Amino acid sequence: MFTSCGTESNSTAILSAIKAQPNRKEIITTTVEHPAILSLCEALEKEGYTIHRMPVDRCGRLNLEAYRKLLSDQVAIVSVMWANNETGTIFPVVEMAEMANAAGVMFHTDAVQAVGKIPMMLQDTKN
Repeated sequence: MFTSCGTESNSTAILSAIKAQPNRKEIITTTVEHPAILSLCEALEKEGYTIHRMPVDRCGRLNLEAYRKLLSDQVAIVSVMWANNETGTIFPVVEMAEMANAAGVMFHTDAVQAVGKIPMMLQDTKN
């Protein structure tokens, strides 16, 4: 599918996931996502969705144990950027996607800041 921009691509992924799973009313993301993700999540929150915004530590890292505890059969999708364009932090999206898959949760990553800059071997992932 081709879209006009990254915002539209991200929105399409998230909105498609929640439309496909109308009984799942939770989304997991981070506090440092691109404004396109955060503003969509704010709008969805007003529609009754629960948005789990995972904080980062002072080095910009996520707590994967806290993430694991958020995964449930109520979560429609996880959306976490692969690389943060402001801090340079690389999030462990392969591991996070595997954890989401094991919990039966869809996973989305905005990888625009990572593509061509870090190795990405998606064919080697378990999912």
